[in-house]
Amino acid sequence: MIWSWVDSIVGLVAQYPSWALAIAFAGAIIEAVAVLGILIPGTPILMAVTGAAAASGQPMLPYLVVAIIGATIGDFVSFWFGTRYAATLRTMWPFATRPELLARADWFFDRYGTASVALCRFLPVLRSTVPLVAGMTGMPRRRFVIANVASAFVWAPAHVYPAQFAGLMLDALRDGDWIAVALWGSLLACCCGGAWVAHRVVVVRAR
Repeated sequence: MIWSWVDSIVGLVAQYPSWALAIAFAGAIIEAVAVLGILIPGTPILMAVTGAAAASGQPMLPYLVVAIIGATIGDFVSFWFGTRYAATLRTMWPFATRPELLARADWFFDRYGTASVALCRFLPVLRSTVPLVAGMTGMPRRRFVIANVASAFVWAPAHVYPAQFAGLMLDALRDGDWIAVALWGSLLACCCGGAWVAHRVVVVRAR
């Protein structure tokens, strides 16, 4: 049952590579857009499609590129929205009913300034609210763009390559190639371990 489901997804991605890239691109954007990033799991969408693409033999460079561009666009949309509606944003849904969403982002931005734009990418909820606060507080656009683009070049490979290794490991597991399973599984474990350590460092700094 599981393998038939996996094969169906891999088959669809192999048959419609342009659509797969578009979905991965949308996932990267959604993850960083205020409100949408809270409601819709953009990162799992990006990683699932990327893993299926790897299992179908597609190159990862296009997925890496769209992930970088999408993450950059998503953050900038939030920044623009914060700049445009700075005076009324706190009275709009969902922030009017859940003020803690912006309160946490306010505190994080006040503490880390420009660096918060990069650090927030690796923290749920904050990744879509800190750019909003950066726009609301009048952060210079040039500083925001530099932090936004630089962090996207870290965030994208940190998600694309583990997804690639997971897809290749599943493909090898289905074929019974245990040497390849061990190889891709080891690389995936190293990526997950590194991501966990990095996440904990960011979380500790965010306290």
